[in-house]
Amino acid sequence: MRLRLAGLIGSCLLTLAFSACGTPGSPSLPSLNLPRPVEDLTASRRGNKVDLEWTMPRKNTDRTNIKHNPVTNICRHEGTTLMAKCEVVAEVKPQTPKPPQKQKNAPPPGEVRIHYVDNLPPELGEANPSGFVTYAVEEVNVNGRSGGLSNQVPIPLVPVIAAPDKLSAQVSADGVHVSWSGPAAAPPPAGVTYRYRIERRPVGAPAYIVLDDVMPTATGSYLDKTFAWEQKYEYRITTLGEVNANGINAAVEGQDSPPVEVFTKDIYPPSQPAGLQAVFSSVGQKPFIDLTWAPNLESDLAGYNIFRWVKGSQPEKLNTQLVPVASYRDDKVEPGKTYFYAVSAVDLRGNQSPQSTPASETVPNH
Repeated sequence: MRLRLAGLIGSCLLTLAFSACGTPGSPSLPSLNLPRPVEDLTASRRGNKVDLEWTMPRKNTDRTNIKHNPVTNICRHEGTTLMAKCEVVAEVKPQTPKPPQKQKNAPPPGEVRIHYVDNLPPELGEANPSGFVTYAVEEVNVNGRSGGLSNQVPIPLVPVIAAPDKLSAQVSADGVHVSWSGPAAAPPPAGVTYRYRIERRPVGAPAYIVLDDVMPTATGSYLDKTFAWEQKYEYRITTLGEVNANGINAAVEGQDSPPVEVFTKDIYPPSQPAGLQAVFSSVGQKPFIDLTWAPNLESDLAGYNIFRWVKGSQPEKLNTQLVPVASYRDDKVEPGKTYFYAVSAVDLRGNQSPQSTPASETVPNH
């Protein structure tokens, strides 16, 4: 009996050399709690402010959940070479965790986007106007350790120029004339180009649209032909600094001019129709006079009115509805009479052009 018991003990001791006796599998190592590196860092610059955004990590590098939200180091490095180590310029404190979900079968909390604005020192751009800085973020746990740097984003250092301080907008028949005046832009440094960006939006709309980029001048004007009539618009000029260096072509928006509002009320008629011709025909059919003229090119043209008269009388309009094309057939003519014709153009808001130069044609006697 003693021999049998001793054998069992020896067998168990032999098993313990490789695993715990009666324990399924080996014990797992404790987590180092290293937050996963951020992979979706974005950076954009406006003036001397750089907006950084990223998603706060929810997992550690070993796939365990993060228990304590990490501190974020803001990393900034001069040049476009990748950082091997974070060059810390700021620190973002941990975000306050959301309360746990109390509802049964509630969905997990969504992603948390972190936003930070870094003030870029102007002297960096003054010293190297065609240069760049590179940004990254580093998530650090409560023990001061991280899983590595995020993706890295280059931002140009190009200095920005002042925007015009006076802006006006006037409506005319051919468009909205946007005029400006302000300080003359300094000559751009080597590798840098400066622009004025003309922008417009309907009043109350959330965003401007870009109309054009023009060279900066102390005084100047721009004609907007892409607007819609009967709308209230807001115009502004944003300065732009462009740089092409180190294989990177980038632009930075600077200051905005004061905006100006304008209402595009249409009180402007189409242009006077031109080239009116009148031709009689009656061979084998009812006599008529065909009218043709050069079509108007206005985008808001609604149609034409046709006027006819004989010598000594007043013009009368022949059409009851606007004529949509640049031609018309008058089949209510009488032999032996000479008819005079003129045409006017009408836009969608009822503005009517002056009548064209008259054309005449005689209907011969049978």
